[in-house]
Amino acid sequence: MSSFFLTLSDRARRQDSITMYGRDPWGGPLEINAADSITDDDRSRNLQELDRSTLPRPLDATQRSWLLGPPVRKKKKYVDLGCILVSRKIFIWTLGTLLVTTFLAGSITMIIRHVPHHKHEKPQQDNYTLALNKTLLFFNAQKSGKLSKHNNVSWRGNSCMKDVDGGEYPPRDVVGGYYDAGDTIKFSFPMSYAMTMLSWSVIEYSAKYEAAGELDHVKELIKWGTDYFLKTFNSSADKVGRMVSQVGYGDNRGGGVMQNDHYCWMRPEDIDYQRLARSCYSGCSDLAAEMAAALASASIVFKDNRDYSKKLVHGAKTLYNFANAVKKSYSIPRKESSEFYKSSLFWDELLWGGAWLYYATGNITYLDQVTNHDTARHAGAFWDGPYYGVPSWDNKLPGAQLLLTRLRLFLSPGYPYEDILRTFHNQTGVVMCSYLPYYKKFKRTKGGLIMLNHGDPQPLQYAANAAFLAALFSDYLDAADTPGWYCGPKFYSTDVLRDFARSQIDYILGKNPRKMSYVVGFGQRYPKHVHHRGASIPKSVKKESCKGGWKWRDTKKNNPNTIVGAMVAGPDKHDEFHDLRTNYNYTEPTLAGNAGLVAALVALSGERTFGAIDKNTMFYAVQKMAEERSLEYTPTWVVAFICFIIVLLSLLAERELMLLGFISLMLTVSQAAIRHICVPRALVSNMFPCKKPLEKHHAPESSHTLSFSARHLLSTGASPDHCAAKARAGSVSICGSIASTPYLHLRASGFSRHLLCLNHGSWRSQGNIQQWKHWEDRFKKHPSQKEAAKRGHAQAHPHAHALHELFNANHEFFAMHAGGFWRRSVVISWLRSFFKQFYGSVTKSEYIALRQGFIMTHCPTNPSFNFHKYMLRTLEIDFKKVVSISWYLWLFVVVFLLLNVGGWNTYFWLSFLPLILLLMVGAKLENIISTLAVDVCEKRNRAEEAVIKPSDELFWFHKPEIVLQIIHFILFQNSFEIAFFFWILFTYGIHSCIMERLGFLIPRLVMGVLVQVLCSYSTLPLYALVTQMGSKFKKGIFDDVVQSTLEVWLEDTRSKGDSTSQSRRLEIQPTTPEAFNVQVDEVTECENPQVQ
Repeated sequence: MSSFFLTLSDRARRQDSITMYGRDPWGGPLEINAADSITDDDRSRNLQELDRSTLPRPLDATQRSWLLGPPVRKKKKYVDLGCILVSRKIFIWTLGTLLVTTFLAGSITMIIRHVPHHKHEKPQQDNYTLALNKTLLFFNAQKSGKLSKHNNVSWRGNSCMKDVDGGEYPPRDVVGGYYDAGDTIKFSFPMSYAMTMLSWSVIEYSAKYEAAGELDHVKELIKWGTDYFLKTFNSSADKVGRMVSQVGYGDNRGGGVMQNDHYCWMRPEDIDYQRLARSCYSGCSDLAAEMAAALASASIVFKDNRDYSKKLVHGAKTLYNFANAVKKSYSIPRKESSEFYKSSLFWDELLWGGAWLYYATGNITYLDQVTNHDTARHAGAFWDGPYYGVPSWDNKLPGAQLLLTRLRLFLSPGYPYEDILRTFHNQTGVVMCSYLPYYKKFKRTKGGLIMLNHGDPQPLQYAANAAFLAALFSDYLDAADTPGWYCGPKFYSTDVLRDFARSQIDYILGKNPRKMSYVVGFGQRYPKHVHHRGASIPKSVKKESCKGGWKWRDTKKNNPNTIVGAMVAGPDKHDEFHDLRTNYNYTEPTLAGNAGLVAALVALSGERTFGAIDKNTMFYAVQKMAEERSLEYTPTWVVAFICFIIVLLSLLAERELMLLGFISLMLTVSQAAIRHICVPRALVSNMFPCKKPLEKHHAPESSHTLSFSARHLLSTGASPDHCAAKARAGSVSICGSIASTPYLHLRASGFSRHLLCLNHGSWRSQGNIQQWKHWEDRFKKHPSQKEAAKRGHAQAHPHAHALHELFNANHEFFAMHAGGFWRRSVVISWLRSFFKQFYGSVTKSEYIALRQGFIMTHCPTNPSFNFHKYMLRTLEIDFKKVVSISWYLWLFVVVFLLLNVGGWNTYFWLSFLPLILLLMVGAKLENIISTLAVDVCEKRNRAEEAVIKPSDELFWFHKPEIVLQIIHFILFQNSFEIAFFFWILFTYGIHSCIMERLGFLIPRLVMGVLVQVLCSYSTLPLYALVTQMGSKFKKGIFDDVVQSTLEVWLEDTRSKGDSTSQSRRLEIQPTTPEAFNVQVDEVTECENPQVQ
């Protein structure tokens, strides 16, 4: 760009030759005569003698309109918001929309507040809600242990405070939990089922519970049960070998009657003897899996209480591993577990517990197990026996199949789970068909009660459970926009299911031939002789002995205490009911039966359109784990490859990050086609960011398939079934990896925003640079030597003061950097440069000395040259380079993603790189200052001109721009580290395996903050000043307008010589001739102004 500059004599000599369509209006070719050998003194003398009349006259109107156009200021197209540039039009429209919206919202709010309101009466609750309020109180009446003051059952108190687990040493406290029925035994198996049903109903219908005012109440009831479960085994351990199956004794077959909870009839509060727990040591698959289901489902209920939820999940995992260790039923012949709550199978509990653990953890291993065909076959999923589809504390298969049907309806995970999930879905439909009156699998009483237990006693609990499943399946279909389901060739709407559920619950609540409510305390007529020890003995009487309470059992009088909310066993198959306390087959309530009733009542309560099921809460851990698995268990080469493709397409389009959203949309739309991509199994079996913790315990064939994404924005739900055959041959689907690319897009765009903001904050931290302006202004106020001489001796005093200040600054500068032998030593100089960057990186003497050296080299005739303004302008130009993300920086990101393998600690070792580079750059810049000082001293010793001489040879490879590229990389990499840390923190949490151990994490953060602070307040000021010590000017010598004008002229001159086409004239950026003259005059006073 040396042709951009001209001397004033050239301009004066050629001004007269300007014509409208002739040569360049500024006097011909814009170049300096390289052969001009006049000295500085001659040039200065010529400038002094030049008459002002010879200066170029201002352009006339015609020339101005021809060359520069009207001095109309062009409107900016973009608005600078600091971190980003926004279109001016979009910004104005957005701002206007916000203002109008705010005004309207404020106006509407003021109107609503001042308009008189009419209080509406609270709508009357329906029977289901009223019954729900009462049935929950039954659980309060069944509590064991120390009760709170707000238990809401006045005739109950603390009981069985000496319950212990004698199998542990020292004996472990097992106080708490619930009594099973009318006795005082605590059975873990049915109690676990009851808590699971309550948790399931809360997860699905929390809004209805809240509307009924019972949400906190039911959650407290669930916690009462789960707190007890955590006492029945070593919940803090990762592996257990035993668990409590029951507390209390009830078997009368051996003849023992003392301390027998079935033989004795006494209030729980009167039990003063120590009751020992019965334990299961191995082969407890059904019991352990059922309790695991209870803890897992409760962990979702208490997901907002993170510590407690994690504790429940840990206990559930431990028990489920215990259940899988030895697959065997806990019901042993001739044991009480076989007498009262005998489990017919344990495979249905494994299916049930595994499904709940998958929902609670999102761990794909549990889904692999419950979708295994062998597990489903053993659980009876493909059978059609007389009790198939009968939900109860013993048969969890109907509930487990519906639970997994939910997964297919709302998440549709696809291959390899689609096949078995479709089977569960179809079998759930078959079960629902069997409940309908049109099918004759189950008989009904004349009053309409379905006899799911085929005429055996206690039918109500089965009907309540079936009503809940039917209502829930109906809501599932409605939420999935499915109007119904097929029973063979016939289609039934979801209303049919709800009608069935209502018919059964209405029967229980009193719509039956006897016109009796089988829920105590609900309606006008209900059982008064409930088989219940606590309810049958008055609280006011003295303590009864074991046999002393028999008189209260055998009396014909009504129970003195009303156990509100208890659903009794129910009528027989002829709708007959005998209200006899001694006949527990009619009048005894159970914990498991009442849990099913609560679930059915909340499902039917309220309006159907209000409080529909909550589709998201059940999947909160699944969605989180799906995102985590897309990162943690996706091979790093897959992530790196996808990132490389995105970067390549973006760079080819020359829009860098602007295409990320479009690419993300295209990949999402094309997921169906991408799912058909299969890769060899070996390629996706290693290079994970995290190690699979359960891989050594469970290695089903599908475990090599990557996890699916929980976000199916435009997915059709199709699964690549064609990969199944290939999977058996050693290939698997890569759909999980590709489907996780939306995460990568969000990660890249979010990281880039962090990057730009952090770079902007670092680059514009010019506290030290702004201080230099005061030093610059002091010298600009002093007149030059010749101007002072013309004004007289009185005006020369400020100049003398300036010379004295300059002398002192130079003396301090040279003494600091070159004074003494040791300061000139290379080793001492480097050591001093290294440590000096940490304090006072640029002193006043250094700034004055380097400024003077720059001006004496490039602008010797203009000592008042605004060096600070020029430096800031060049810094702004360099900033534009820094905020752009070059291709090699993106390549670094791709390599980093590739090497992010678990165990390599890539994040930790990478954090050292920007710090090391920053210290090297700072030491090098400080050493350049010292080198300049030493060079001047050596020239003085040789009697040469002792002037600071800027030179490119001072920099690495004789290129000052290398320093900018290194700083660019430092800021990029450090911003990447910081932004990626916060992204992992807020997305996966501090305990994520990607976050590494705390010992690696803290040094990373410390180094990141140190680099940011040191770069802002030391290295950048050093860079801004020292890089001016190159051999040439930087482009910041002109502003953007003048720079673009000169570039157009240069291009036009080279292409067309002296003629300027009309199209080229239109491309010239308009500016005022005065502003242009000022800048050109300032630059032409410099000596040999060569621009980099």
